[in-house]
Amino acid sequence: MSKRIKELEEIAEILTIAIAREKASIEYYKKAYDKAAAENTRRVFALLVEQEKGHEAKLRAQLHEVNSDIESERLKLRK
Repeated sequence: MSKRIKELEEIAEILTIAIAREKASIEYYKKAYDKAAAENTRRVFALLVEQEKGHEAKLRAQLHEVNSDIESERLKLRK
């Protein structure tokens, strides 16, 4: 395995952990939303849920790119 592939795999692992944390944040804010009585508070939690979903989507896109790079590097090694 090349040094580059190892580095990319480490980045992929970090991104996977970050995605899991974003998902946990989404669930946390959803529960807070459900418990909130005041409409203003509910709006804040709804906004936070949407922001976290955006973060998760960006991280997933980055992970997809890194995984593509890993596959490209592996193909180079096979040639």
